[in-house]
Amino acid sequence: MKADQLVLDDLIEFDKNNEITFNNKRMSLVPVEALGLMRRDLINTLGMERAKGFLMRYGWACGMRDGETIASMYQWDNLKELMLAGPVLHTLLGVVTAVPDHIEMNEDYLYFSGTWENSYEAVEHVEHYGFSKDNGCWTLIGYASGYLTKTFGKDVLAYETQCVGRGDETCRFVAKSLDVYDRQASKMMKYYKAESIATELDRAQKELHMINQNIIESDKVHQQLTNLLVEDKELLETIQFVAGLINKSIVIDYYNKVIESAFITKEDRISYQNWADKFIYTEEQQKDIRVFPIRANNVNLGRLVVISEKKITNRDELIINRALGIFTVQMYHQWKITQSLWKKKENFFEEMLHNHDKELFEKFSHLFNFHPNGINRILAIKVMPEAKRKEVMHFFKHHPLLENIDYFYNKNNVMMILTESIAKSPHPFVQQILAELKKEFHSAKFYLGIGRSADDLRSLRESYQDAGSISEFVLLTNPTGNHISFYEEMEPIMMLLKGTDQYELIEFYKKTIGAIIKYDLTNDTDYLITLKTYLDFNGNLQQTADELHLSIAGLRYRMERIEGFCEIDLKTGGGRFKCQLAIQIYFASQIKKRPIHHTTTKT
Repeated sequence: MKADQLVLDDLIEFDKNNEITFNNKRMSLVPVEALGLMRRDLINTLGMERAKGFLMRYGWACGMRDGETIASMYQWDNLKELMLAGPVLHTLLGVVTAVPDHIEMNEDYLYFSGTWENSYEAVEHVEHYGFSKDNGCWTLIGYASGYLTKTFGKDVLAYETQCVGRGDETCRFVAKSLDVYDRQASKMMKYYKAESIATELDRAQKELHMINQNIIESDKVHQQLTNLLVEDKELLETIQFVAGLINKSIVIDYYNKVIESAFITKEDRISYQNWADKFIYTEEQQKDIRVFPIRANNVNLGRLVVISEKKITNRDELIINRALGIFTVQMYHQWKITQSLWKKKENFFEEMLHNHDKELFEKFSHLFNFHPNGINRILAIKVMPEAKRKEVMHFFKHHPLLENIDYFYNKNNVMMILTESIAKSPHPFVQQILAELKKEFHSAKFYLGIGRSADDLRSLRESYQDAGSISEFVLLTNPTGNHISFYEEMEPIMMLLKGTDQYELIEFYKKTIGAIIKYDLTNDTDYLITLKTYLDFNGNLQQTADELHLSIAGLRYRMERIEGFCEIDLKTGGGRFKCQLAIQIYFASQIKKRPIHHTTTKT
């Protein structure tokens, strides 16, 4: 007997009682829609994975039975024909059109592949659930595995490599004997563990009960957390409460700066420090470290980090998600208060500087840590891009370096009030501020201007204006990098910076001495220093020559070249003043002190 000789009329009989039999075993005709509904209800009751295992085992049992039946009904030409009869029988029963395309076998080895067309399972799965990531012909896989195992005499596993249920054009199967099964086949083994539907339902019920208990507990926890919020408890107390509930260490940080924390063990603290501060990510292999962002109204408030020995359970995750809502409310409320305080500081500071009202300062002095009659300086930080400014403010809020520093922001800059010892010697502090900013905000640029030293409200206003003007000028003259400039470096041109368009200042020095600067850079000469020295000595040739170690003739040659470059008569007071002013602007724009006097022999 050959497989292609199978005919449905020879297989199926209708007896006098109108019963349908297959080799004397009763059968029934069932609409595929009914099978699809049964499949849907199983998935909805047991879940996708358990329903898959149940239906694969059902298919396996059907395949084993049909394999045993068909083997006993006919005298087959050979084993290959018996195995090919399986796809033919599957097709005749209306389940699928099975088309084998390759079979390779010997006594110990089997490889069998082909396509399944018009699979009822794939159609019904898409009808009820749409396309899935996984294959969907579970009873067909089970049937092929059971039939081939029975007829081949050794364990065989079938699986799909393509499926209409996941959006492929056709369903394709591969079956292999277990001696040569691959990783895909090994994954299928777990589904064939014999468990009754009662067992599956019992397990599902237990899981649902556990989920229900977790939800009930998380609801109670949420009520407790809400009470803490209503009672205006501190964030630390809320964190300690949650950490105790789930028995896991919790940290809330912002750009790796800890806002609050509750560590269960010292080891968890060390793991967090290694992970967050030292970037030792192998800690994730030793501990379970989970991160949950904390955001509200498109504002990044920080992140919640949970650290523990074991993986977070469903119960823990439900509690954490409930707690996240409370943490978010607490932190956003604090953020709004801080924003309001920064705005009050900005408004009051502007008012105070314009009105010089000591009584006003006394009224609002609780907002600040400085005293106007002490030694103070203003630091202005221009942040580019400007969208990063609020993030910088939030970073400052949690940085220990600024614990006792007054700061706020206006429409242009972040402003700081440096007091007493820092104001007297601001360089180390300001350089550290820039280093911290560069470390945390790699893509941003910062331009820092430090105003004059002040000891009363009037001079503090001048320092405030200095700092803003300097930071603007630094941005214009050094747009590509992070820079700091102090009032002492800019003092000669401060009045011009405050009262003149800074673009015009830059264009003025370029127009006046730009040719000399370009010539010096190209030819490695010091004509600009020569001009500055000449102007410093009020045009005295002898003193200039002595200072530069030049002969009078050599100096005259240089001065003629310089006048040619500038197209200015340096013998006139107006010409000398114009060059003097351009030089001051140029050196201020370099944001660093340069040596005034150079020894040179170049001409």
